[in-house]
Amino acid sequence: MNDAIAGPRCPICGNDRWHDRALPECNHCGLAVAGLGFDAAGLRGAIRASLADGAPDRGFALAPHARRNAAWALGFVAGDSGWQTATPVSHAVTLGMIARSAEADRVVALFDDLHPYFADAILLVDGDASPLAERLPWARVAAHPLAGDFAAQRNRVQAMATGWVLQLDSDERPDAALLAALGWLVRAAERDGLRALGLPRRNLVDGVPSALWPDIQYRLTRADIRYAGTVHERPVVPFEQTSLALAGAIDHQLGRARVLERSRVYEAMSAGAGRPGDEAALLRPFTAAT
Repeated sequence: MNDAIAGPRCPICGNDRWHDRALPECNHCGLAVAGLGFDAAGLRGAIRASLADGAPDRGFALAPHARRNAAWALGFVAGDSGWQTATPVSHAVTLGMIARSAEADRVVALFDDLHPYFADAILLVDGDASPLAERLPWARVAAHPLAGDFAAQRNRVQAMATGWVLQLDSDERPDAALLAALGWLVRAAERDGLRALGLPRRNLVDGVPSALWPDIQYRLTRADIRYAGTVHERPVVPFEQTSLALAGAIDHQLGRARVLERSRVYEAMSAGAGRPGDEAALLRPFTAAT
């Protein structure tokens, strides 16, 4: 039964839906609070003190997975002597992207911007790949028709990679915080035996942040993971091998016309995939309260 109720935005992940329990629990990150009338800044500070100094949990409760979610969001990682401040470390994450050949200029600009952050990059094009391969000599560029199956296209990128892969679409880019955190995130994930990480996506509709936040997307995964679902694809991996990774976000640029068009197209591809609730949230500006 869906027991989610609306409430203030979670001070850890920004979600505004809570399980209606004795201790209301964020149905994204798992933070349980004494009541929904909390002071967000004060509660965030108390959680930070609990992680940094071992202060008692007051006004909140965190199951082990929720404590990790909160820790990563606040810039802490597990160490031999408790939680410690995360610091940037080098990584071998592969940048992966699926795109259409018609988006060549945008894709090249994005890849050039991200080049300093990734030693390896894979671009899979739905169309002629030759012009993009010439303009992106440092990336591995291949072509395959999308054929209405996003999971299959992502899986082709996964099969070309090793280690960890960050998959993006051509209208998405990681923000500075996520780029800085990639190294310690994958190291912490390896420590905990995790294979797929859910990243917040910040939807900007005509430049305005939308109410659909944090719009979790499981895009940072081990290369051996495969996706399922023609649209709204998700990795096929046991839940206990997944985690939220709230240290940064993916920025997603959309126009209002694109929001309306993609709902129609997705519904035609798979019944229910149009998600009218998501469309309404995308077209509603973000507010901190609800």
